[in-house]
Amino acid sequence: MSTVATSSTSLPGLRERSHPAHWNVWFLCSILLLAFMLRLAWRVHQGGADFWINGYSFFYDLGANLAGGKGLCIDGAGCAVRMPLYPSFLALTALAGKNYLWIVVPQALMGLGTVFCAFLIGKELFSESVGLLASALTAFYPYYLVHDTALQETGMFTFLTALSVFLLLRARRSSNVAVWTAAGVALGAAVLTRQTLLLFSAGALAWIFLCGDGSWGRKLDRLVAIAAPLCMLVGLWVARNYMTVGTHIVTSEFGRQLWNANNPKTFSHYPNESIDRSADEAFAALSLSEQQELDGISDEVVRSHWFESKALDYIKAHRLDTIRAAGRKILAGFSWSFNPVREPVVQWSYLVSYGPIAILGILGMSLSRRQWKEHSLLYLLFLTFTAVTAVFWAHTSHRSYLDVYWIVFAAYVLNRAFSEGFRRLHA
Repeated sequence: MSTVATSSTSLPGLRERSHPAHWNVWFLCSILLLAFMLRLAWRVHQGGADFWINGYSFFYDLGANLAGGKGLCIDGAGCAVRMPLYPSFLALTALAGKNYLWIVVPQALMGLGTVFCAFLIGKELFSESVGLLASALTAFYPYYLVHDTALQETGMFTFLTALSVFLLLRARRSSNVAVWTAAGVALGAAVLTRQTLLLFSAGALAWIFLCGDGSWGRKLDRLVAIAAPLCMLVGLWVARNYMTVGTHIVTSEFGRQLWNANNPKTFSHYPNESIDRSADEAFAALSLSEQQELDGISDEVVRSHWFESKALDYIKAHRLDTIRAAGRKILAGFSWSFNPVREPVVQWSYLVSYGPIAILGILGMSLSRRQWKEHSLLYLLFLTFTAVTAVFWAHTSHRSYLDVYWIVFAAYVLNRAFSEGFRRLHA
């Protein structure tokens, strides 16, 4: 536990103990059950047609191909386009038939897992009452409530990232090899869900070595125990890609996404509209010879290199524009306005939920700055997301996996305010 005094971080009536009090256990279980039921109820209310129409069917096609013995390949795209964990999960559901509830129910449980991780992280960093408040805020957070059960990898990625963060925080102080190993497995699973976490995973290894407790020998043992499963999981995927596409790569989308974010038409529609519309306009703006050259490339890795070369040429020729564009992309990722822009009810719901937790989250980071060593893992999450976004791009949905950590810091601020108000009221 952190060194923050219990008396200044406890909600009135919530007694801090090494194990949750009976009331706290019931409160947490109620929140977890409610989180699951709300997510399931929302998706059932929307219905199966909405689930398939407004989801990313590309993922299900990959999963169905895997279940059908075609591997993680899709015609016209390739075999190393997306990370394998979410399509593999969808492959398991496809074996049971194309009923959306086979997907929704497990994803609602993952959403419940994110809520539980919010409790664990809040308790680990501050106190049990902060954890309980963080879990409640996460359970009702509109974006998670709606998107945890959507046909997309966001819910799984948010849960696995939160789980790896908690285990890393616990591993920092623990002498238990099982905890260290579990942290590496969770981190590797998160990377295999979305490759943008690769930079954070490398930074997390440095963090666990530099900020972990114990002697240098103990720190090295901890580092190896975490790095081994992480490297094994990611390495197996890279080895699979080598056997499938002939190159040691994590994804063949690297060049395409780099070019999407660094071409003359990047901001023609993005961020108010989908960056796919900007990419379509950029394709149309290619010269006839460039289009013919691209049409003649069938190999997905060669296509990725083609796009990468075009993006790097643009960056070299427009250095100042690229720097300014990086700032615009970061602002888009952290924007208080949902993008791509949706109907007013969505925009306002996003603003009144994300705005307060962002403000309180930043305030919580400031108020708890004396715990910077332990909290620096969370700072690293925000920093690496910012760096990746600056080079590539992000809509607000890509940042949503970070909101749970702002919720934890916001819960610390609210709990501190409640406690201070309670003391003054009874002074």
